[in-house]
Amino acid sequence: MRKVAWLALLLLGCGNGEARPVVQPAPVVTPPPEAPQVPACNITISDTELRAKDGAKILDDLAARIRLAPADEALRNPKSIDDVRKILRRDVVYLFPAAAAFARTQNTREGRISEATIELVMGESQLVASQVLTSQAAWVSSDVRIARATLATEGGPPKNDRDRLLVQLLRVVDDGNAIAAALGATAPAHVARGAEVVRALRAEAPADPAVAALTAEYHRLRGEWPEFDAAMQIVESGPDKDKPSIRYLRGMEQVERHHHASEGAQLMRDALKAYPRFVRAQAALVLMAPNPRSALRELQRLKAMNEDHYLVMLLEPTLAADQELDRIENASGQSGGADAPR
Repeated sequence: MRKVAWLALLLLGCGNGEARPVVQPAPVVTPPPEAPQVPACNITISDTELRAKDGAKILDDLAARIRLAPADEALRNPKSIDDVRKILRRDVVYLFPAAAAFARTQNTREGRISEATIELVMGESQLVASQVLTSQAAWVSSDVRIARATLATEGGPPKNDRDRLLVQLLRVVDDGNAIAAALGATAPAHVARGAEVVRALRAEAPADPAVAALTAEYHRLRGEWPEFDAAMQIVESGPDKDKPSIRYLRGMEQVERHHHASEGAQLMRDALKAYPRFVRAQAALVLMAPNPRSALRELQRLKAMNEDHYLVMLLEPTLAADQELDRIENASGQSGGADAPR
């Protein structure tokens, strides 16, 4: 495989003893002699908040080791603002730090707008990934509970396909929870940097529609809707009102402000009709899916647009394992375990 599909295993180095890329470790607490020994992970998540620098090490390691599609690999070291736009358009989160660093060197308004956009979108993407990794455990919670009970009472290595899938499901869910903590610790720094650049841009060009769009993005992330409305009024009175990013903002407003998921999803679909390569809108549809099966269908559409997308790597292992487990259990006459409708 060209890319690393098992993102959780790459990041955490947990598993069955096979050699894995080594991430800078956090201290591992050794259990007392009488406690059962378990394979150690390269990092551990304790009850205390994961330090942001540890999360950054994890994500930096991923960005350095992952093998991307040729179109994305060519952008690993951006050489122009057009390259930065391509990275944003394809939503290649792994390349955002390099894109932001390049934009920062330009010392132009266009460069500052690009940097602020990347930092805000990267912060949001990491917060969303943290949220969805936490949510996926709830999506498959019955299967996880069954897996823990089954494996605890079987003893020894997995004996059949169902047991192997249960082991796999537990691994990706548990590792996903740990990655969620790392992402949640790292994301705020990107939002803060984006906000800093936005404040400078507002002082420099308060009536610029592109700056107003960034201001709206910032206030949306903070849930400050009157300020969002004021910024959107500037945006939608100018030439940029039909841009994909503006449609995205209106779609997310339906979900986050009005709690109308179906309306938000429809706006994203409308945006995709107008802009079929609008990757960010398709990623939003994955997050708006009402159950695991719908999420997997939307994820496959996202994968067709950009197989390197971070949501594909984060969610596909769990959703695919859950679907296959359901197939095996239905074939053997056992009831499926997931809580949400299939």
